[in-house]
Amino acid sequence: MENMILINAKSIGEAHEQVVRLIYDKCSREESCVRITEDGEQTYEPWTPICIHVREPFSEPVKASAAFFGERFLEAYQSTLYTVTKRRNDGTDAVYTYGNRLRDYPRAVISAVRRSEQPLKGSKFGVIDQIMNRLGYQKKDWATHADIDDLLQYAGDGNGGGIDQIQMSIIDRLIENPESRRAVAITWVPHLDIDRSEPPCLQIVQALIDAHNAIHLVCLFRSNDMLSAWGQNAYGLSHLLRFICDEINKERKRRNQPPLTVGWLETISVSAHMYFTRDDYELRRYLEEKMT
Repeated sequence: MENMILINAKSIGEAHEQVVRLIYDKCSREESCVRITEDGEQTYEPWTPICIHVREPFSEPVKASAAFFGERFLEAYQSTLYTVTKRRNDGTDAVYTYGNRLRDYPRAVISAVRRSEQPLKGSKFGVIDQIMNRLGYQKKDWATHADIDDLLQYAGDGNGGGIDQIQMSIIDRLIENPESRRAVAITWVPHLDIDRSEPPCLQIVQALIDAHNAIHLVCLFRSNDMLSAWGQNAYGLSHLLRFICDEINKERKRRNQPPLTVGWLETISVSAHMYFTRDDYELRRYLEEKMT
């Protein structure tokens, strides 16, 4: 495998145009760069991770001029990265949203389902029942093993009761310790994603504060459609970065601390690819506009 490909650009739009051109120039000439996906689709893939460093993610252009998605879509999409989308649980929900995984991360919950309110006569559990009652405990407050079945369930992922990683692991941590290297949030949930055909592409986000009070965001994608998805991903992640910055600044203001500024955004795409057959028309738009 070759060394990681690095792109350094001022804006998201500029970076997007660069990465599309780079992958096309490299892969359209090399047959070895064509990968057939698990779903049987053809992609261009340089077989090496691509790291894109956007120095000023809110500078213009925030989207490539050839991109199919518009500003209305971008505004709707960006909020899904830092808000929870409540599940309807009627079969119409998305498999996942990044906001649900980052702000309502699933966690195991054990609930007790009682078999019977009556103690087992003549058993040691019946004796335990009597002792607990004499100590003032009500049956509803406790149960013996013989009385319950443990039911393992999962809270969160849009149903509420999950872990708000953005608040607890990033915002709260960086408020208390701006030097922290532990401000990390993940999306992968093993019991849900280990054999799922559509696990999250974005896997990890980590926020860092530098010596000049700028906060930056590093994001790792296991798989990334660099033509049709990277631009909107980067736009959404830049707003996640600004959301984190604004929330931290609320507390820093209360503590009379200097405010943070939004810094750079960096994405690392392990499998960086383009669907050159499926998205041929969109790809041609990028190439034609770049040449004019």
